[in-house]
Amino acid sequence: MKIGRMKGCCMVILLAGCAAIAQEETLTVRPEERVAYRCEGGERIEATYYSLSDKSLDFVKVRLPDGGEITLPQALSASGVRYTNDVEWVWWTKGDSAFAETRDSSGGWQIKYNNCRATAEKQ
Repeated sequence: MKIGRMKGCCMVILLAGCAAIAQEETLTVRPEERVAYRCEGGERIEATYYSLSDKSLDFVKVRLPDGGEITLPQALSASGVRYTNDVEWVWWTKGDSAFAETRDSSGGWQIKYNNCRATAEKQ
């Protein structure tokens, strides 16, 4: 009889745990800020910064001058904020300035868009 009670007790604990999980907040993506940048050479880049509702992940969607878009998660950095897929793109920001790097044919990082400054342009 004691084993039956243990099984029943374990089932109650399991169901209570499942109910708690079901009540957790559904994650949503929150746009935090949209910024237009003007870079060296006149290129225009738009960056929209997002975060998950539980703040577990921040990321950026960057619209490049050629119309292409890249989405990059935030990564560890010593100074400023760095977003990267560690494969072919890095987007760095610090204050109202930013720059983008891409990999060259030998695998090294090269600046693609430099001296980008936030503008007051309407989005």
